[in-house]
Amino acid sequence: MKKYFILLFTIVSPYLSFSQKQKIVAAADGKYKEDKWVLKFEENFDKPLDLTIWKLREYSQGSLSTEGVEGYYTLDNIKIENGICKIIPKKETLIRKAVSWQPDSLKLSDGLPNIRTYYNTSSWIETKKTYSYGKFEVRCKIPKEKGFWPSFWMYGENKGVNNEIDVFEFWNEENIFGKYNSKKLSMVNHMTAHYNRKMSSKKYEGPDYSKDFHTYAVVWDSTKIEWYVDGELKRIHTKYITKSGKNVEAKNVKAGVTYYLNPVFPKDPMNIILNLAIQKGKNKPDVSTYNSLFEIDYVKYYEAESK
Repeated sequence: MKKYFILLFTIVSPYLSFSQKQKIVAAADGKYKEDKWVLKFEENFDKPLDLTIWKLREYSQGSLSTEGVEGYYTLDNIKIENGICKIIPKKETLIRKAVSWQPDSLKLSDGLPNIRTYYNTSSWIETKKTYSYGKFEVRCKIPKEKGFWPSFWMYGENKGVNNEIDVFEFWNEENIFGKYNSKKLSMVNHMTAHYNRKMSSKKYEGPDYSKDFHTYAVVWDSTKIEWYVDGELKRIHTKYITKSGKNVEAKNVKAGVTYYLNPVFPKDPMNIILNLAIQKGKNKPDVSTYNSLFEIDYVKYYEAESK
């Protein structure tokens, strides 16, 4: 998931030319170690949402017309019950400011007045604190509904440069003719990295993830990002790559060999985010009442043990 302009980012492919990308000569063989993790942040949702830890989406509570979604985010759509945080989407009509602190009539970046009408509500929570290298994990059950876009991700900016890792995103899938494919709904996990207006994405097709709780995790350090589903490694994205764009894991780095720096490798601290967006246009839901919700059991962040 991402701010509206990130949808325009360029996907980095192994087939692109790396002639202008930064080269680096390894001074020493790469070092590889199995990390031992120390739990640094844990949210089990066993009490009301702690607003000293979590906050609502800040830059725009309502979606802008340039986004691929339509809806208004509010903490009213959060319910914590029996140790589960529930993000509840609703079909309802609200007239609200997209940006709560701006005047009603101010025209925003999408050219429309700040005050506008929304036809869906949902929620978006993110940590007030930012986190750097470590292991990010969630156990959750995603909703099943055409047009739903549940996400667990991290986002941060440093001097206007975006950093983002999408641990998972699920949205409408299409068949070879570009038509909505209901048979793949809630089955395709999109795992993405973003940096400086570029992105690299891969997807994994598995079971219907909406039928049960699953554990999704990302391990992010100074040389690699690894995506896991229920403890199984699904993707690796490395800082060092070959000229053709292939990953070079730290254990395979050899002294004196020239490598390329991956232009899509986040490096700055990020906020942890959970949200449920509602797609619009041809992807919008086609029901009058929503009967599914995003259920989150826990969120955890670990740091590698110091030695």
